Amino acid sequence: MGNSTMGRAASPRTRQSHSPEKNRVLDALRDYPIIPSLRREEQFEDIVNSRARVILLSSGSIFNICDHVERLQRHDKIVLVHIDLISGLGRDQEAVRFLKQTARVDGIVTPNCHAIIAGRKEGMLTVHRLFAYDSPSVETGLKVLQKSNPDFIEILPGLAIIQTLPVLRKHFKQPVIAAGLIKTAQEVRQVMKAGAVAVDTSTEALWSVGSAQSGCK
Repeated sequence: MGNSTMGRAASPRTRQSHSPEKNRVLDALRDYPIIPSLRREEQFEDIVNSRARVILLSSGSIFNICDHVERLQRHDKIVLVHIDLISGLGRDQEAVRFLKQTARVDGIVTPNCHAIIAGRKEGMLTVHRLFAYDSPSVETGLKVLQKSNPDFIEILPGLAIIQTLPVLRKHFKQPVIAAGLIKTAQEVRQVMKAGAVAVDTSTEALWSVGSAQSGCK
């Protein structure tokens, strides 16, 4: 990828301290680095019964989000919500406040800089999704990340982390999650070896893979 714009980006930055909640997530991901992404209602029981401790809700509506979160947390799951994919929910500060104060989610995932900033103000875990389809999209993402300063950075598609992470590390130190188009345990091992702390996936076959398969220690 070209690096003319990237080379002028700011020096490495990171959130200066790890909150107890962020440490809790990191501990959970060290235990099992797969984040199941719930896209269909019929997958719910599989997610509840999976080894995964961190869950991403990538579907649902304002009418069932509270129930989903409560059920998952009752099974000791840490619940993240993709704010852009919840029907009837906006992307503004009020939507973030609803997720924090009413639905009581643990954190949000979004490519939306303003939602990430709002999430930080609410004391939520924040995962900023970076699209790494080509050099221009990465360059744009780096500029946006400087403004949002999230707890975690998520790279999509997941295998792009192999080329993107060395560039990202020149500017940011946050833990990185790989997401999208990861279908096999071998691909999970590839991105973990490249430096990801976790894989966010809707591929059900990966939700309960063994430690050796996933790259867990």
